[in-house]
Amino acid sequence: MMQVHRGALVAQAIARRLAEAMTEQQLSANALARKSGVNRQVVANVLNGTVWPDMLTVVDLEGALGVKLWPDHLEWKIPAPGESPEDGVTGPQETTSE
Repeated sequence: MMQVHRGALVAQAIARRLAEAMTEQQLSANALARKSGVNRQVVANVLNGTVWPDMLTVVDLEGALGVKLWPDHLEWKIPAPGESPEDGVTGPQETTSE
């Protein structure tokens, strides 16, 4: 079984929230690139999951969109390396923000 990786879950949650925000605001990758100063190919790569965005990219995208992309991952129940996932894993899909 593949080890759960918090970084991968965070990157997936950012990509998912980015796609949602772009859809909500009817922004294309080109329009978001112009608005944020982030290269269009970087935006596309983040959306496709081919790269993990760095902190400055996330900050620039959040600023341009006016929404938080970084998830509250400390609330997720993810086993530490070497721990058994006996109780299951809750990640970005299972949590809700209140």
